[in-house]
Amino acid sequence: MAGGRDYFGVFGLERRLDVDAGELQQRYDQRCREVHPDSGGAREEFEVLQEAFASLQSPARRLRHWLELAGLEGSGRGSVPAPVADRFEEISSLLQAAETVAERHGNAQSALVRSMAESDGMTLQGRLAEAREEVEKLSGAWVSRFGEFDRRGPTEVAEEAGEAIRALTFLEKWADQLRMAWARAGCW
Repeated sequence: MAGGRDYFGVFGLERRLDVDAGELQQRYDQRCREVHPDSGGAREEFEVLQEAFASLQSPARRLRHWLELAGLEGSGRGSVPAPVADRFEEISSLLQAAETVAERHGNAQSALVRSMAESDGMTLQGRLAEAREEVEKLSGAWVSRFGEFDRRGPTEVAEEAGEAIRALTFLEKWADQLRMAWARAGCW
């Protein structure tokens, strides 16, 4: 938590994990108009607003912040939960394949080699999209527990929340990497 700030409070939100993304975006947009340096606001206040938004947008960072506000460690140290760890090899393989296809396309010296790389990239895009859907499904399963966490409170769910932080941290990173790999595998 940056400087002991309550990021929920920055947006006038209740300290709850189950945050409506649309409401958060609306409040962020409103606050941006109020505190943006081009509108006469202070740069420091705008930077806090940006950090608060990034933290609350990310389920892993939001959960970590929620725990820290309760005086609990939100580091998420420990092993990655099995449902996530089991995906590591598959995700790594897909990301490597996307990089290889992009390199083949970029280094192609002929239209034929370039065309073959493009064909491989389009095929790979389907697999990358499927993997991303699976990652998003797994993330959704973890996030679906936030309502229960809110009801039980930070102290009671600290251990489960740490496991969720570890899982969501990997899943969010993979979702971003898969999104970039999808674009790289077929964006010529």
